[in-house]
Amino acid sequence: MLALGVLLIVIVVKILAAPIKGILKFMLHAGLGLVILFAVNAVGGFFDFYIPLSIFSVLVAGLGGAPGVAFLVLYHLLF
Repeated sequence: MLALGVLLIVIVVKILAAPIKGILKFMLHAGLGLVILFAVNAVGGFFDFYIPLSIFSVLVAGLGGAPGVAFLVLYHLLF
């Protein structure tokens, strides 16, 4: 009976750990995207290149991570 209880607890923990792992991974990528956006603006200042910080750019960098920042740089260069 004890083994069944322990097995049930292990199964429940594994089921609940999957979404938490995904959320932590998303937060890591979002934070990395924002850090890269600030780094692009810091280094870009030497080359007269700046991505304005707006709701749009922060959302794209936060949700898209590094590819989102690459999109912002290309968008700013082309338009």
